[in-house]
Amino acid sequence: MTKVTLLLWRTVLLIIAALLIWRVLATGLAAHYAQRLEAGDAEALQQVLTWQPNHPLGLYEQAIRVAEEDTGAALGLLARAYTANPTAPRPLLAVAALYQEQGRTEDADALVRIADELAPVNPSIQQQIALYWDQRGDAATALQHLSRAMAADRRVGRENLPVILRLAEEPSLRPLLEPIALEAPKWWPGFFRYATRRADNTDVVRYLMELRRRMDTDEITEEEQTAYQNRLLRDGYPSEAYLAWLNMLEPTAREELGLLFNGGFELPLSDTGFGWRTRGHKQLDIRPLRTLGGTGAQSLMVRFNNFEERFNHLAQRLLLQPGTYRLTGTARVDGLETKGGVRWRLACRGDSRGLLGESKVFLGRAEWSDFSFDFEVPDAGCETQDLRLVSAGRHGFELDIDGALWFDNLRIERTAGLDAAARADALRDT
Repeated sequence: MTKVTLLLWRTVLLIIAALLIWRVLATGLAAHYAQRLEAGDAEALQQVLTWQPNHPLGLYEQAIRVAEEDTGAALGLLARAYTANPTAPRPLLAVAALYQEQGRTEDADALVRIADELAPVNPSIQQQIALYWDQRGDAATALQHLSRAMAADRRVGRENLPVILRLAEEPSLRPLLEPIALEAPKWWPGFFRYATRRADNTDVVRYLMELRRRMDTDEITEEEQTAYQNRLLRDGYPSEAYLAWLNMLEPTAREELGLLFNGGFELPLSDTGFGWRTRGHKQLDIRPLRTLGGTGAQSLMVRFNNFEERFNHLAQRLLLQPGTYRLTGTARVDGLETKGGVRWRLACRGDSRGLLGESKVFLGRAEWSDFSFDFEVPDAGCETQDLRLVSAGRHGFELDIDGALWFDNLRIERTAGLDAAARADALRDT
């Protein structure tokens, strides 16, 4: 190879290398400005097309800008954008919108279906497709695509919960919702909890629960059940809430049913329905554990670690009919250092919140021993009741507590009636 030939080859290689470097540089700069364009920087559009005249995003954005003034130019730009990237659905949707304005409905529908096939789970694309079908008057198809978008993106799901709730609140629109709901979309549990808080009336929530029961999916979650029961209780349907709670109990849990649930503390504290509810606190530990002297496998431990506020963090909602009752139980106090102590307090829930009865005060140290108190549920104004372990002290210095106590065998039984002395004892406020 002569020196001239070698020089020519080197020159050619240098030119090719320079072109490749330029191509890489131009592509990189176009990608950089495309990212800025996608982030909302409108001034980046010219830079994108300067560095890469056939950049699909740049062509698409340019088409959107000229569409109102020059439909033909917009269609040409969108065709180039789709040719540059046939996997991108946005140019197809933009063309479909222009075709729809021109009355080319069948062509527009076909393009939207292709876009759907290209991005079946892209939340942004599915929202655009939903909007298209809604404008076409096909609400059922629009809802299907909206559901996909909600399932793919939690933010989209949260934003559209009010839309779904409006469908449920309008009986004439419910047929649109039911096919979607029965597919058990991922967003449904969150929507159901939202609806229990925001729905106009109880019947809407009942309807949604009935839909939930018809879904071919896993069992209704504890969160959904609790939300449903809380709404029924809020709206004044305690018996219905109790039945809903009862139906969700496992067979082993039903063995612990009575006027007071799980009074032997053999089951975990469920924090749902008409079971034991606790409120967490870093200076408290409330849980069933095995201990000496208890009955059965477990007793309830309530441990205070330098607790310094009014205690009312353990409770159970009751559904007792009018009449007279006695609460009994056993307790052990393990060095409960406090001036005021704690006691069980039973009161009506709702507007009256009348005190029905109280136990003795627990403090200091004592081995397992029985305790009880009698009370009467009035004929009116006390449909449900609240049994709660609370601070017995009234003054700030009496509220500090350190140490532990245990409970077991809590029961409530009906009695024949209260004599005058028992009635006075049950209602004394000491």
